[in-house]
Amino acid sequence: MNNAKTMLPGSLVVLLLLSIQPSAGHAQSLTWLPFEEALARADSSNRPVLVDVWAPWCGWCHKLKNEVYPALTVELSGQFVLTRINRDNREAEHHYRGQKITSLRLAQKFGAQQVPTLVFLNARGDYLLHITGFVDKKTLKPLLTYIATEAYHHQSFEAFQKKNGF
Repeated sequence: MNNAKTMLPGSLVVLLLLSIQPSAGHAQSLTWLPFEEALARADSSNRPVLVDVWAPWCGWCHKLKNEVYPALTVELSGQFVLTRINRDNREAEHHYRGQKITSLRLAQKFGAQQVPTLVFLNARGDYLLHITGFVDKKTLKPLLTYIATEAYHHQSFEAFQKKNGF
């Protein structure tokens, strides 16, 4: 009887470790591309772009990257091309719409005045919308579906949420 009691906690530890492992694997399977490469990939694969506008000092940015994105790996990796722009990097330059502009100017062009900001572009690189501030998994998931299915062409996000039970 004592042996059974001592084995049970060990078994629970193994089960807990097995349940945690997929999350770690998901985090590694997200591919973040340089901005220009992301635009090219989006165009060739006909997938929208998620631009994560962040800054190194931003705690909410790190929480998004380390907790929210890994929890949505299936939606993100299957339906979006991912890229990140460090808003504070004043040396990096990007090519967008025939212009060569810094990360800060590109972020401003997308309406990202604060971090974190999520910017969505269609497969041709056209601006669709942006969300400023931290967004949790529950809030972000329906928005990802809304963008990925191109429902924005024919209905508001609010109508989409109501129709789809989000």
